[in-house]
Amino acid sequence: MNTRDSASPVADMSRFCGLSGFAALGALGLIAFVSHANPVRWALVAVLGSRSSLLMLCYWVLLLLCGTLFYSRGISSQVANSHNKLVLHLKRKAYHILAVLLFAPGFAYTPLLLHLGFVAALVAFVGAEAVRALGIGPWAPAIDRFMRRFTDTRDAGQIVTSHFYLLFGCALPVWLGSSSSAACLAGVLSLGIADTAASLVGIHFGSRKWPSTPKTIEGTAAFVGGLFVAVEFVYLIAPSENGALGNMALCVVLGLLEALTEQNDNLVIPLTMYSGATMLHHSDGSLVHWIPALAVAAVLTIPSLFIVR
Repeated sequence: MNTRDSASPVADMSRFCGLSGFAALGALGLIAFVSHANPVRWALVAVLGSRSSLLMLCYWVLLLLCGTLFYSRGISSQVANSHNKLVLHLKRKAYHILAVLLFAPGFAYTPLLLHLGFVAALVAFVGAEAVRALGIGPWAPAIDRFMRRFTDTRDAGQIVTSHFYLLFGCALPVWLGSSSSAACLAGVLSLGIADTAASLVGIHFGSRKWPSTPKTIEGTAAFVGGLFVAVEFVYLIAPSENGALGNMALCVVLGLLEALTEQNDNLVIPLTMYSGATMLHHSDGSLVHWIPALAVAAVLTIPSLFIVR
């Protein structure tokens, strides 16, 4: 009985790896059939096909190493010895900031490599979570301790999902694609910049709360302002016909949604921004085309102000 129990996680992991391998082979076969291209060769070209790709890989590795060192020797020790709310929140938002530094240059200079990088990150996350959840080997406790430092009430179950939501929030707009640069960077801008600004300002300077929610009006204002500046900066580099008024309306809607939604904002906000930015781009930035979307957003958010949770 004991032998079976101790071998059960290993058996589960073996089955997981086997099924994952078959799924990966099936996906590669489907890609090759549909695209009439060799997916392995495509991946090698994406990684090794240009000098810019190699430089971007080196940049990513260096940034991840610096981030790990910064967390392990900087933020971690400060959190252990301090009750400063700003330091505690910086720990949670460190990966949002890291997402900006990782993904924005990748989108600008090596978009093909960024697509592949998101897939590789998803595979790594699934593998690490499987090891942690199944308690495989000596790595499971260390992974669990690390993951639990960033969890909240939404991760009360056996599976930790926060990092998956953050990854999908940044990756899905890039994978979906759009002629609007702000739409493709919806996750990076809304989570890495706006959400981080909202959290830091709200927890440090926020005093007026929205009804029935811990979010503050000051934090929402920081979200809207930070996102608007980020979107306008993107369009300054990659010009678009979008008008500033339409962009501001989108930022206000997203700010209200971030403050009032009970869903995981790491996924809801980027997808909503992707849809809105793409629509604005194809409507030449005219606010008239945004009236139906604003009406729907009002119906979804305004009642939440009067609901006592």
